[in-house]
Amino acid sequence: MHLLFQTNSDLPDQDTVIIIMIIVGIAFYFIPSIIALLRGKKNLLAIIALNFFLGWSFIGWVISLVWSLSSDHKPQPIVVNQQRPKIKEDGEDGIDKLTKLKKLLDENTITQEEFDQQKSILLKNH
Repeated sequence: MHLLFQTNSDLPDQDTVIIIMIIVGIAFYFIPSIIALLRGKKNLLAIIALNFFLGWSFIGWVISLVWSLSSDHKPQPIVVNQQRPKIKEDGEDGIDKLTKLKKLLDENTITQEEFDQQKSILLKNH
């Protein structure tokens, strides 16, 4: 009775080996889709479609793999700070002071270096 179920070789059937090779090949072919699914990519369906239709070409497979491994870009928040110009206690703001400095420079009352120095001080304060 034991002789009926014994095979002469220790190797599995040729059909079993072929089935295992097909399963491994399909799993390897869809590695980009599996990675995209596990990573929860936004463009999951597009990656799967690219992998399915163009994965047979090496370039299509590599592109879908890179796409599945890349990070999804999150939109960056834009913060806009709108501040009114500060008005000093004497009622004169920085623009008025800068205008007066420019007038003094044009009249050659102060030098360009003095103007630049005072301008940088005004701009730092505002």
